[in-house]
Amino acid sequence: MLSLARLLGGALQEIGRGTVAAAGWLGRQELKLGRLVSAPLLALVRGTRAAIRAGERVITPPRAVGAVVLGAAVLLGVSQFVDYRGVGIGVPVYEGVEAVAPAPQTDRQPAGSAHAYVLLPVAVLAIGALAFALRGRWQLGRAVSLLGAAGVAITLLIDRPKGLDEGTAALAFEGANAVLVEGFWAQLAASVVLLVTGLLLGRYVRAEQPAERRGWRSRRRSARGRRGRAAPAAGMRA
Repeated sequence: MLSLARLLGGALQEIGRGTVAAAGWLGRQELKLGRLVSAPLLALVRGTRAAIRAGERVITPPRAVGAVVLGAAVLLGVSQFVDYRGVGIGVPVYEGVEAVAPAPQTDRQPAGSAHAYVLLPVAVLAIGALAFALRGRWQLGRAVSLLGAAGVAITLLIDRPKGLDEGTAALAFEGANAVLVEGFWAQLAASVVLLVTGLLLGRYVRAEQPAERRGWRSRRRSARGRRGRAAPAAGMRA
């Protein structure tokens, strides 16, 4: 019994030494792996922080809003050449299966044809106003917003009634039904975006200007107002 106990004790000791040795080896491998991974991770973190700082310097609020304004103006110009309406033929026959087999359409027309392509120069003017606004003339942000409002008014007051008028197609085809399609909605969406972002553009550009410059402009306007009021008074005394 005594020899068996000694044998078991020796085996347990050997198992303990092996476990400790294995744990030590695993710990050393973990440290090596940590050293190998930590350097690239630290470099990645530093690079990410540097990219964020550079992005904060480059992607300012006026530039971000300006990019949206530019995209909306381009979309407004492109939408003038996209069909904005169509007249479905035999619509009652296709009821219930429109998703699979929609009714054929005729009399499709581009959006610009409804208003003599007047929104093309509106889009160009919006891009020009954007360029000058980003140079510090924040008041032109309001011009962008007004151009967007003009686009919304033309879309809803001119294009929508014309687009929903079946015209001669109602006489030539049975079950004719006019619908507004992609060009109309793209034009409306671009105009609304210009309306909203124009105001934001002016606000952000003005906020980035130095306080001294804003104060100088306000003092200049007030001085002009005082001179304008003083001139009639001098004339009356004479």
